[in-house]
Amino acid sequence: MVQKTTDASQTAQIIIWFLFVVSVFSVGAGLGTKYALLRKLTWDDWLMFLALAFSLAQCITISLAASQGLGKDMSTLSGDSITSFLKAEYASVPLQITTFALVKWSIAVFIEHLSPNETHHRIDLGLRVVVGLWLVSGIFSSLFQCSIPTPWDYINGTCINRRAWWTYIGVLNVVTELGIIVLYLLIIWNLQTSLSRKVIVLSIFLTRILVIAGSIVQLVVFWNALPDSNVTQSMWLPVILNQAVLCASILTACLPYLKPFIESLQSGIIRVENLPGSEEELSRYRTGTSAYYSSALSNSAACSHPSNRSTDRSMN
Repeated sequence: MVQKTTDASQTAQIIIWFLFVVSVFSVGAGLGTKYALLRKLTWDDWLMFLALAFSLAQCITISLAASQGLGKDMSTLSGDSITSFLKAEYASVPLQITTFALVKWSIAVFIEHLSPNETHHRIDLGLRVVVGLWLVSGIFSSLFQCSIPTPWDYINGTCINRRAWWTYIGVLNVVTELGIIVLYLLIIWNLQTSLSRKVIVLSIFLTRILVIAGSIVQLVVFWNALPDSNVTQSMWLPVILNQAVLCASILTACLPYLKPFIESLQSGIIRVENLPGSEEELSRYRTGTSAYYSSALSNSAACSHPSNRSTDRSMN
């Protein structure tokens, strides 16, 4: 159980906005540098930008929840404050799920253009569909989690099983992240490059494991906090962990912008041009997709590299 303190709400405000600033700098560095180099942004970058916008909206709702009593003993709060807290928490959930989904879709766009392999494309499409179904079902069920006309009131209302619902959201979040990592491994391990360069590339992509670990920890902490009727205080740590996982999701999606990673990825992919049968594929990619591939290959869902010509030669 979370330790009872009267100033935990102020601590929450600091943590919430610190994590959001980290997200802003992560996306800003990627998109800003890409634009400076290419003078253009592609739609996977806009998906990441949109994810950041939804993250901002979600942070605002959690900040409102903190101002109304998140982290405080519920017995010290007025009825209006408790209601405002529940409404703010209720509004934050669809925004949170949407942010996760947008980041995953942004990564999926990158994966689609990283490999011309049809099997990889089918797996990637399957991941997108699963994420879409998860998004729609998660938002719909969160909006009607309790009886009308007060669907936000899980204290006094008749509601769905919140433990089962959060388990569904958390488990699907982890499963889709695992799918992304496995697809990364399948693609990167087939690069015609040295083992040391593969390790560099994979070490950056595998930072997505932090999102998985954080999601699991958050879910376990939520399970432990759920039986506590003092919800404004018991939900403090699960909510903060949610913010940390959101930040980690955005941050790790931009880490592949690092220069050593870009050089290792580009070096490995360029050497694919020597494989038999590559010229047929290359002729197609030279007809209009070289700019897009250049940005996609240098950017894990948000960050790119200006070397269109080198990247264009990489597909087979």
